[in-house]
Amino acid sequence: MPVRVPDDALTRDPQRIEGMFSAIVPRYDLMNRLMTAGLDRRWRRLAAAEAALSPGDEALDACCGTGDLTLTLLRGCPGCRITGADMSEAMLVRAREKAAAWGEAGARVDFVRADLLALPFDADRFAAATVAFGVRNVPDPGAAFAELRRVVRPGGRVVCLEMTTAPPGPGRRFHALWSERVVPLLGRLIGGDAGAYSYLPASVATFPDADGLAAVMAGAGLTAVRYRRLGFGAVSLHVGVVP
Repeated sequence: MPVRVPDDALTRDPQRIEGMFSAIVPRYDLMNRLMTAGLDRRWRRLAAAEAALSPGDEALDACCGTGDLTLTLLRGCPGCRITGADMSEAMLVRAREKAAAWGEAGARVDFVRADLLALPFDADRFAAATVAFGVRNVPDPGAAFAELRRVVRPGGRVVCLEMTTAPPGPGRRFHALWSERVVPLLGRLIGGDAGAYSYLPASVATFPDADGLAAVMAGAGLTAVRYRRLGFGAVSLHVGVVP
């Protein structure tokens, strides 16, 4: 049975969340592969493509973690400059190590410690902004999207890859079994922290569904918001345009 997550863990307190993610850095990438059967790499490529970057553009990857999407953006646009931002310095250390392994190409990536709700960037700086599996962990998703809209120039895109509740049917039942039983077990055996991975299904249950998340993005001032479902409907890829 999954470890019960204390009710106060779902207040999404920034310090609590930062500490939880910092503690799982050593096995974070491996757990991402196992939890998604390797599909997270494809999902990140789809998110990077939706950013629609052109050579010379500068993009932001918020809540970048260990830099997987940040580097995927760079791979898709080698002539771009990418900034990865995250609250966890431990995650950023690993991200910088991965970028360094890219040699000269990796020098086109910067990683900075930053709060998604108070980004330290000028307005209209970036051609696009992405956030993968991060908005669910902040106390105010609407304010997070407002910040992303602020730092992206008019006409640019805000791309969000996130776990959301699957529609009723086999996909929801499969995902409930996977996330509530299998993922915490993997977290205990491989990740070394069953509690952190039990937080996953609990946080999804208290987060807007795909339609609700689209409404949150629109409420933050983004236009032409659309989404597609991935992963048996349990993952959503949302795209909005800065007016």
